[in-house]
Amino acid sequence: MGGERYDFVLVGGGPASVAAARALRMENSSARIAILCGEATLPYKRPPLTKGFLTGAVDGLQLAMHPPEFYGEQRIDVLIGARAVRVERARHTVTTSDGRLFQYGKLLIATGTSPQGLRLPGSDLQGIRFIHDISDAAALREAASKVRRAVVLGAGFVGVEVAASLRAAGLEITLIERASCVMPQLHALVLSSWFADRCAQQGIRVLTGCNVTRFLGDTRVTGVLTGTGQELACELVVVAIGVTPNCAFLEGSGVTLDNGVLVDECLRTNDPDIYAAGDVANFCDPVFGVRRRIEHWDNALRQGRLAARNMLGKGIPYRDVSIFYGSAFGTAYTFMGQAEEASETVQRGTPSDSAWAVLYLRHNVLRAVFSAGRSAEESAAAEEMIRHRIGLHGARAQLADLQFSLTRLPSQTVLILQGGGALGAFESGAIQALEENGVRPDVISAVSIGAFNGAIVASHPGCATERLKQFWRDLSISLPSRPDSAIHETLLLWYAFWFGVPNFLRPRWWNGELGAGALVPCWTSYYDPADIKALISRYVDFDVLADSPTRLLIGAVDVQTGEQRIFDSYTDRLTPDHLLASGSLPPAMPWTTIDGRAYWDGGLVSNSPLDLVIDRCGRISGRVFALDLFSGGRPMPSNIIDVMRRRDELVYTDRIRNDLRFEEYANDFSDLVLDLMHELDADTARRFKQRPNYIRLMGNRTPIHVSRISLQGALPFATDFDFSVATVEALQRRGQQAAQQVLDETSREMQELGLNV
Repeated sequence: MGGERYDFVLVGGGPASVAAARALRMENSSARIAILCGEATLPYKRPPLTKGFLTGAVDGLQLAMHPPEFYGEQRIDVLIGARAVRVERARHTVTTSDGRLFQYGKLLIATGTSPQGLRLPGSDLQGIRFIHDISDAAALREAASKVRRAVVLGAGFVGVEVAASLRAAGLEITLIERASCVMPQLHALVLSSWFADRCAQQGIRVLTGCNVTRFLGDTRVTGVLTGTGQELACELVVVAIGVTPNCAFLEGSGVTLDNGVLVDECLRTNDPDIYAAGDVANFCDPVFGVRRRIEHWDNALRQGRLAARNMLGKGIPYRDVSIFYGSAFGTAYTFMGQAEEASETVQRGTPSDSAWAVLYLRHNVLRAVFSAGRSAEESAAAEEMIRHRIGLHGARAQLADLQFSLTRLPSQTVLILQGGGALGAFESGAIQALEENGVRPDVISAVSIGAFNGAIVASHPGCATERLKQFWRDLSISLPSRPDSAIHETLLLWYAFWFGVPNFLRPRWWNGELGAGALVPCWTSYYDPADIKALISRYVDFDVLADSPTRLLIGAVDVQTGEQRIFDSYTDRLTPDHLLASGSLPPAMPWTTIDGRAYWDGGLVSNSPLDLVIDRCGRISGRVFALDLFSGGRPMPSNIIDVMRRRDELVYTDRIRNDLRFEEYANDFSDLVLDLMHELDADTARRFKQRPNYIRLMGNRTPIHVSRISLQGALPFATDFDFSVATVEALQRRGQQAAQQVLDETSREMQELGLNV
């Protein structure tokens, strides 16, 4: 076939490709990775092109995303000037403009966009320029140094920034916008008026509702003619009227195109080996329920990272709220969300304040935010409210009050459910108490028996108690019961070993239906889980689960790779097999195969899966209820069986503390960032505080509030497999009592924090 072979070929030299390459290398130390960079320079930062670079305050070296040695150290091949011209899906190849051929295992399309032109008389005159890449910006900067007057076409984000930069360089500027206002994409009259006023204050002439019909001049532009017949003299025109996705080279490849490269919410095209990210990707945005492209640097970075993880088989949806960062006339600002469908706006402060914001609402749900100088904590809280569509009906009258903190508004409630066999009955009792007190989890993260409980709750939101009770009745064993006695424990050990647990595990030696699989040399487990799979199917409504407002995350571990796998009800069509995979504890149970991969119990990796929530939901703001089954004491082991069982309990004990230690480390890091910010001058600090990465890092300093509902007190060693009726009912009562105690102790604090309990 010819051509050089790579595991991953990333087409495009922008932020999405670089972010993807870094993520791929972090996850896979041996993969061959290539970035096909169509430009004649290493990947660089584009946002400063319309600001510091255009004014001369920033040079080309300062724009580099990474120094040249970085790519060598990371073993990432960056091929300069390798512009893709053809993709052949059947052969898994990419051909570049210089005739080179590259074979790929997985392909990422991250080719960005190109500026739209105006097909008008005089469009070929010299002096008509665009600003999209570094060569455009360098040519524009050089041209601007030799002229006195310029016209900028388009008063959007790019046009306003270019006009401000050229005005700062001393040029006379006319800014023309065909819409009726400046910054029409902001859909807010107060913001359009503010930007227009700032232009006027700086001496920029603004014409809105104005079209250009002709460029004037012989060989060089000398002016423009408007639709009203007005001639505007100039020696330079900058066209900033929009962009077009760079995907023409994919025509005929079979990759579906429609205003960009069409991808699903995991950024995958109609070809399972081809992904797209950044400005060129037309993706399903589940936050707003629309399909769209986002032309933001922040979006490209985050989609690039996500696409890389999905090319590695993670299956994670893109559910971020992209943050656009801009700066004009000395004021840095951010914009996040989608303003088009908002029905009203609320101002927090006024443009004359040092810090103010505009909130966009639809049916009292936050849809977008424009912010200038507001805190990172407020912006991060707003991002979460947009992402999770949190209703603000009760707080609507307070939103305009700057003394009212958005960080106090309701946020998500998370429920963490551990694995622990029969100890899952304690969880069912605790869930009953939470439900009776109106606690309705937004997210449930669970493993093993906790995954069974969690699936019942998520598929019966707000009314799961009776289903859980019946589920545990069906799991219970009717045996003579003398809890905490040696006779009772011995009887349970003997019964469970020989006869298993009704409706749960059937010993292989009593199962004639297994055929040849019943022969001892063929065993990979002692018990057959067919019964629990049937029980799960009776008590979990998988159709409701697919559309439930409660998101279910369940953990499993890949038997071959040892990697954790997250199954997510928002992205995966969960089945009994997914739940069984999370609870397939060896050697009692066999692994469960899903899509050709074998999985064991997720508790082997993390039995208190707060990490699943952090991985899939990002910032956690709100109340976390963690059901802790193993923090209570146990008597000292008295024999080798007890020793082995206690060893396993310690393996599965609470790992939430590790996640919280990581949070402490992150807070130490952000403290250092704050110290560094104090060393900067005020203007520079204000600009940095509006950057998306600053907002996400520094806005997440609120501690995670974990309420532990713990199974306290010494328990017999046999309790985790004691499914006797008496023990199950006792555990349920203890769970209900423990949860009620936690709720009673923290109710006042939770009301003060404004959490939805």
